[in-house]
Amino acid sequence: MKIYSIIIVLFLNISFVSAQIGGYGTYKFLSLAPTARMTALGDHVISINDDDIGMAIENPALLNNDMMKGISISHKFLFAGINSGYAAFGFKAFKKKIPLFAGIQYIDYGESDMTDVYGDKYGKVSGSEYALIIGSSYNVYDRLNIGINTKFIYSSLASYVSSGIAVDLAAVYFIPSKMITTGFMIKNLGGQLKSYTGKNEFAPVNVMFGVTKKLAHLPFRLSVTANYLNRWNLLYDNPDGENNILILGETNTRSKFSEFSDNLFRHINFSGEFMLGKNGGPLRLRIGYNYKKSREMTVYPYRSFAGFSFGFGIRIKKIRFDYAYSIYHLAGGKSHFTVSANLNDFNKKL
Repeated sequence: MKIYSIIIVLFLNISFVSAQIGGYGTYKFLSLAPTARMTALGDHVISINDDDIGMAIENPALLNNDMMKGISISHKFLFAGINSGYAAFGFKAFKKKIPLFAGIQYIDYGESDMTDVYGDKYGKVSGSEYALIIGSSYNVYDRLNIGINTKFIYSSLASYVSSGIAVDLAAVYFIPSKMITTGFMIKNLGGQLKSYTGKNEFAPVNVMFGVTKKLAHLPFRLSVTANYLNRWNLLYDNPDGENNILILGETNTRSKFSEFSDNLFRHINFSGEFMLGKNGGPLRLRIGYNYKKSREMTVYPYRSFAGFSFGFGIRIKKIRFDYAYSIYHLAGGKSHFTVSANLNDFNKKL
């Protein structure tokens, strides 16, 4: 009965979010890749089961005992002086029976010139957004975990202030004999409690499904993640409704099959991770491909590697360092750094 209840709740939430148009919404920083590992793997993967506490924000159902006392700190350099970051810590509560993690995700937009319609400058404006995240998981039975993240959001953009709340609902199913992990996620279900201008907006809802397969005779994990299952048409993010206008505004004259396949692959991210060495791989090499980002950021008719990302993770004694580089467009890409460790490795009495 527990499983049936979970399925019913998830489907009811899907029916709620399916009506939301992708162009609407706020708190878009919640859609950024939180850690360097995620950036290297194409921004989002929800089905990797290991000891990385950074996976808990991606899918709280992945939270496990190996993540307890885990700590992770990330920073990403974006364009125009914008910076984002994430920090998390895993622990147990309620007589050490319930696994939990607490984290904070943020973005700092820096300072910009405040101008009038004529371009005359009147000073500086700044902006930043924060989300305090608390998550937990529950083992339904050996192969099935469920999880939830609760996000308390604060946003300050120039003189405008907003607050909100959102939740992530998640499930993970394990197939140990096949070394397969599957994940399901309803991400950022919620919206504003206090709006900027009096009209409440939704958070950027994303319904996701992912599969990760670890190869039997090669230290490699392949992940395929489907995004935005709550909205089919991703060809052009038009807040006024669905249409077939392409990125640069030209009318779409392609075949129906070409349009279908283009739209289909915008929902799918591909990624792989090599784990080199003993004990889980002290050295990991990663690569990812985000087709949606590639199509949206490519400048026609020029070719580029937009949408590709790569990186590595290396464990030096008790600390792991992760680096990622994501290519956005012809202007280049940006770097992402993460430092993580588990306090249990420093003192077994903790």
